Amino acid sequence: MRNRVLVYAEALDVAAEGAVWYARRVGGGTFHALHVAGPKTDAGIHARWFDFTGGEPILDVRPAGADPQQAVLGEVARLRAEGDDVVVTVVLPEQFQKRSLLAAAQRAQFRLKLRLLVEPRVVVADVPAVTSERRPEGRVPERLIVRVLTGEPDEATRRAIDYAQGIGADDLRAVHLGERDWKDDLGLPIDDALLPGGLTESLLAYVRALTADPDTAVNIVLPERLHANLPRLRGRQAMAVKRSLLFEPHVILSSVPHRD
Repeated sequence: MRNRVLVYAEALDVAAEGAVWYARRVGGGTFHALHVAGPKTDAGIHARWFDFTGGEPILDVRPAGADPQQAVLGEVARLRAEGDDVVVTVVLPEQFQKRSLLAAAQRAQFRLKLRLLVEPRVVVADVPAVTSERRPEGRVPERLIVRVLTGEPDEATRRAIDYAQGIGADDLRAVHLGERDWKDDLGLPIDDALLPGGLTESLLAYVRALTADPDTAVNIVLPERLHANLPRLRGRQAMAVKRSLLFEPHVILSSVPHRD
């Protein structure tokens, strides 16, 4: 697998700062960056992006009036055309002033994420931040931990593991929530996290034990099982995981779709 990374940034803020750090980590030091000008985007992003990144990469700025979704899909297609073994990781920084699922669902990024899930050989990595700061803070993690959520040893899980093994991490393991009645070798050590409470409470407790170190970021790799006849219909468990982790500090959520 060859991983190509695309950051789609609406602004150069705290979330974008984290997205740039993450893109460099999983992209082997290189990535592509895209911005589409609009009434609610950062008007001065081009010059500040160059200062912030040192010009690596150059930010591809599309003019106002361009369709952001089509611009992202076009870049995805261009990168994916490099070969049949290419997977494109689309990194989406999302900054919120407060924790509001309703506000998150009304954003254009939410619709973009839904659209990207049905694209072949695409992984969507959400890099959120909850803050009122409008500029980068100058603080990024030093360590990347990757955890693959494993429900059962099916093709969706194995695809997510293959992806996780190809992006590079300081610490890579699988995690299974609840009792596990299978012992298949997934090629990764597996943490069995018990469920003293509900799914989301147990997942949050597990993740927060890792992010207690302020220099650590955790990438949760989520296998998303899509139905062939209803490709945008996702499992309730996957949606619960996304809702619970969306506003968690130092947590990145990577959705790896698989069609039944």
